[in-house]
Amino acid sequence: MQQPNIILSLTIDMLANGGFNHLKDDDISALHHLILRLKEPLTRVQQNLLLTFWNNADATNLPPALLYRCNTVLQQMGRNPIEEMHVETEMY
Repeated sequence: MQQPNIILSLTIDMLANGGFNHLKDDDISALHHLILRLKEPLTRVQQNLLLTFWNNADATNLPPALLYRCNTVLQQMGRNPIEEMHVETEMY
């Protein structure tokens, strides 16, 4: 599978696995609409739009294999990996 197609496929997988559940409803809706309008192969601009969502992904509930695949693509593109969001709690 070519990299532009992998980016779309992995974005859909992250969406299905809750990687974007912490985003505002408007942002998730925008991602859904973007995915529905995309035609493969993706242009560089379309890839970057999807990767912008990746920058805000939460890896906490993503399956390890999916996170690994996403981070491999990001690394190949010279981008930072997706990291788990850790919520700090105060102990009383």
